[in-house]
Amino acid sequence: MWSILLAASLASLKEDPSMDALIHNLPFEPNQLDGLSEKLLHELYFASLGGKGASMEPPMKLALEANFGSVERWREEFVACAKAQGGGSGWMLLAFQPREGSLVNQWAADHTHALAGGVPILALDMYEHAYHLDFGAAAGAYVDAFMANIDWPAVYQRYQAAVHAASEPFAGTVDDVSKAALFDVRRAGVFQQAPTMIPGARWCDPVAVGDWARELPADQPVVVYCVYGHEVSRSTALRLRAAGVDARYLSGGIDGWQAAGRPVIDKPAG
Repeated sequence: MWSILLAASLASLKEDPSMDALIHNLPFEPNQLDGLSEKLLHELYFASLGGKGASMEPPMKLALEANFGSVERWREEFVACAKAQGGGSGWMLLAFQPREGSLVNQWAADHTHALAGGVPILALDMYEHAYHLDFGAAAGAYVDAFMANIDWPAVYQRYQAAVHAASEPFAGTVDDVSKAALFDVRRAGVFQQAPTMIPGARWCDPVAVGDWARELPADQPVVVYCVYGHEVSRSTALRLRAAGVDARYLSGGIDGWQAAGRPVIDKPAG
């Protein structure tokens, strides 16, 4: 109900995009946005559960490694922040930042304490009512149970959708390649098994983009590609742009490049 009413209010911004106009046209009191946020976060919380041991998608693993150093480091940070809320209230979130192309862990003190511009993709309810009946005061055991039951395929789908939405304006074509420095950012395991690459490309590990981004000149256009032009190259392009690099991802990746009849070469030995 609230989602429908809010959508109608947002539609009114086409005539007047000011914040005053939005507040004036809200079909409910501004403080009721807390209820809407509570609803959306609880939906995300339940959608985050039910993994039943499903493994993490390789691109999701890569994303966590690129942003936190390792999956283990992300998990330690997320769990520690969540357990620190035991006996209190709030949310523990994993959110995607479209502007930075990065993932961050966020503690939210209440339903409206959201990261500006962030897109939550994983939510853990740390309000006491979420675990008291099953775990009593043992908030730590509740957090451990949640971590063992994350629906990683669903989290990955939300991450993929967020990256695609944020990166769409920065798609590059096969014709852009000749005017830019070209980087192959296929995952290390994928690159090692691939026999070919695009002429003139240099492979750089997408996990270490924060390191090699500093080596790129800000005044030179850059195109990055992965296999199909999905979230690996897209998120890498977003990270590079956040570092001041004029970067785009190759739409369709190397697969689309070959489908367009463009040449590939054997990878150099070693």
